[in-house]
Amino acid sequence: MRRRALVGMAALMPIRTAFGQSADMRSFRRQVLGILDQKYPQLRAKAGKEDSLIEIDAGAIDLTNLYGKVRQLPAGRQQAAIVDYVDRLLERVGQADDASRASWAEMSKLLRPRLVSPDMRSTAPSVLLRPFATGALNAYLLDYGRQVEYVQRDMLAPWNADGQRVHDTAVANLDALSEDVEIELREARGGGRFTAIDTDDNYDAARLVLPRFHGRLLEALGEPIFAGIPNRDFLVAWSADAPFAAFADRVVKDFGRQPYPITATIFRVDRAGVRPATGEERGAR
Repeated sequence: MRRRALVGMAALMPIRTAFGQSADMRSFRRQVLGILDQKYPQLRAKAGKEDSLIEIDAGAIDLTNLYGKVRQLPAGRQQAAIVDYVDRLLERVGQADDASRASWAEMSKLLRPRLVSPDMRSTAPSVLLRPFATGALNAYLLDYGRQVEYVQRDMLAPWNADGQRVHDTAVANLDALSEDVEIELREARGGGRFTAIDTDDNYDAARLVLPRFHGRLLEALGEPIFAGIPNRDFLVAWSADAPFAAFADRVVKDFGRQPYPITATIFRVDRAGVRPATGEERGAR
């Protein structure tokens, strides 16, 4: 069976705490690669393009949350914890075999949207992608809990589904799961209000795609609002009377230094939808 999963691990702690410095992650990845080379040489594991990724024939292992789980353990216990975690993870890779993957009734329940950077077109050309707005693309996941798999274009025919159906279903699923996500308003320095969505469920940026979540943001902050999605695990939105430049600058900085970057683009959100802020809108604030 050909397995194409991008293997993720359920969030165990806040992403910014778990990730640490890039050098630390690269050192940790070398440790995990050494264990894989000894115990699973047939995997032909190698370093991925991001510091937190290891590539194997089945796809890629994301080490971010594994690092967060074991980094505080004594050295002697770290290796045992890593081996146990990887053993359990690899047992699950490919559990969504071709028969179950072909069942739209089952797979549709697992669909979630994810916003990704435009680089995804070249780094993962087989993944189903759809334009979102300048600076970001929609991708789609099958979320099994401890493991996620990007939807590939060749999955659609067995499902008897097209890209629009996948998109609509994924958005509806995450919109329903986001009903209880709190929108906590804060006063911005210099006036206005803002909110930061930071649930650590790996879908915070993707909530900018959700129509009902848009409505909640607009009810809380007024219309229009401006928003940034510098990385996968963060969405910040602010009112039109808040200091635009200060928020935009923070989005740019987070885009440059946080894991899983998406875009430094600032978006305008209103009842009509989402689009990049114009130069006039940026300069007037």
